[in-house]
Amino acid sequence: MTVSRLLRPLILAVALVASAGWARAENVVASFVLVNDIYEMDESGGQGGFPRLGALIKAERARNPNTVVVNAGDLLSPSLLSGFDQGAHMVVFSNLIGTDIMAPGNHEFDFGPAVTWTRMDESTFPWIAANITAADGSAVPGLAKSLIKEIGGIKIGFIGLAQEETGALSSAEGLVFQPALEAAKTEAKALRDNGAEFIVAIDHNTRTIAQAIVDAQIVDLVLNGHNHDLWLLYNGRTAALESQSDAKQIAMVDVTFTVTEKDGKRSVAWTPAFRVAASASLTPDADLAAKVAEYKADLDKELAVEIGSTALELDSRKASVRGMETTMGDLIADALKSVTGADIAITNGGGIRGDTVYPAGSVLTRGSVLKELPFGNKTVMIEVTGAQLLAALENGVSKIEDGAGRFPQVSGLTFTVDKAQPAGQRISAVVVNGTPLDPAANYRLATNDYMAGGGDGYTMFKGAKALLNAEAAKLIANDVMAFIKAQGGVKDLGPARITMK
Repeated sequence: MTVSRLLRPLILAVALVASAGWARAENVVASFVLVNDIYEMDESGGQGGFPRLGALIKAERARNPNTVVVNAGDLLSPSLLSGFDQGAHMVVFSNLIGTDIMAPGNHEFDFGPAVTWTRMDESTFPWIAANITAADGSAVPGLAKSLIKEIGGIKIGFIGLAQEETGALSSAEGLVFQPALEAAKTEAKALRDNGAEFIVAIDHNTRTIAQAIVDAQIVDLVLNGHNHDLWLLYNGRTAALESQSDAKQIAMVDVTFTVTEKDGKRSVAWTPAFRVAASASLTPDADLAAKVAEYKADLDKELAVEIGSTALELDSRKASVRGMETTMGDLIADALKSVTGADIAITNGGGIRGDTVYPAGSVLTRGSVLKELPFGNKTVMIEVTGAQLLAALENGVSKIEDGAGRFPQVSGLTFTVDKAQPAGQRISAVVVNGTPLDPAANYRLATNDYMAGGGDGYTMFKGAKALLNAEAAKLIANDVMAFIKAQGGVKDLGPARITMK
C-alpha cells in the first residue's frame, strides 16, 4: 500500500470536518494584580510597602508576561511625606513597580485638581475615569474615560470609575463626579462596539456600588478600591476583587480565555482563578528598598525636629476622633482658634489620622503633627450665623454610629449630643464662649479649607464670607506646630466641651 493511499482517508476526514464548520480553540491566560488604597511607601510591621509589592510584581511578570498591574485609587494622600511633596514620591514608586493603569480615588484630589493633573502627567501609566467631568459637563482634558489594551491577543476594555462622593470627601473644586453605575453602562457599550471582548471596571467606590456594578452584569471583572479589606467574588457571570489597603494582602486573578473560531466567527469564553499574596511572606526588592531609604533619610531629618512635650495623654485613635471629644482634637481646634483669633473652631475628626495614643510626658516632633495632619489642609476663617453653626454640629454627629469622619472636634463652644435621637435632632445646650448660641448672631469660625468648601457634608459653610481665605492661609500642620511651641508644649486643655448622652 502506498503512502498516498494511506493518507487519503485522513485527508477526506479533515475535509469533511472543515466543511461541517470545524471549530479551532486556544487558551490565553491574563493575570491581573490589584493595588488599592496604598498610603505609605514603606512597610509597617513587616507588611506592605512598595519594596514587597515590587518584588511580587516582578515575580508575577516572570511567571506570566500577560500580567496587568492595576491601581484602583487612593495613592497620593494621605502620608507623612505627601504632606511635604503632595504625593510626588508615590508616583515615583508606582512608576518603578510598573503600574499599567489607574483610576483615581478620592484622595487623589486632597491637594486640589491642579496637583492631581501634575501627578497624572508625571505618571508613566494612564489614568482613566468615565464619571468625572468639568462643571459644565465637558470632558476633562487629558483624562480618558476608558481604553482598550490587547493582551495575549484578547481585546480588553478598561473603564475608570472615581469615587462618587469625591466632591464631598476631597478638594475637587470645578469637577463633577457622576454616578458610577450609569457611567459604566454607557462606557461598556462603547467599548463593546469598538471590539472589546472582555471588560474591566477599575472602581473606587463603596462596596454597595461595586456590588451594584457586579449585579448589573455590564462588565466582566470589577477591580475595586476604597473599602480597605479583601473581597473576592464570582457569581458565574462577573468576577470582583479588592486588595487589603497598603498592599498588605494583595488580590490577584488569573483569567483563562478560551478563544474559539468557527465558520469565520470568533467567540471568547473565560474563567477566573483568584489568588491572594500575603506581603509578609515576600522578600522586599533591594532596589526599591534602597529608594525608600533615600526618601526616608531626607524625611527623617525634617520630622525629627522636636517642638514640645505633652503633660497629658493625647488620644488620636480613629474610633475616638470619629465618635467623641478627644484631647488631640481639642489641641488642634485650640490651635486653629488661637492662630486666627476666631470666636470658635471646628475640625473634622476624619482629618486626624495618627490613630495613636501619646502618653503624658511624650515629646512631640514635627513628625508627630504631620502624622496626625497629613492632608496638607489649610487654616481658614469664615463668618457663619448661629443657625449655620447649629446645622454644622448636627451634620457632624449625624453619622456618629457609622464612625464617619465628619465628627466635630471643637474649641470655644460646648454642647450636648443625644445619640438616641434621630439625625438632625441630636444637638442641644450649645454655648459659645460662655453665652448660649444665638441663631441670628454672626460668629468667626476657624476651620480647615476642606470643610469650608463643604467637605464631609458641611455644605452650610459653602459660600460663607471668607475672613481668611485659603490663598492667604497657612498649613494646619504648621499652625499646630507653632501653637505647641508658643505654649511651651501641651499643658492644659481645660474642661470638657462635648457631653455625650
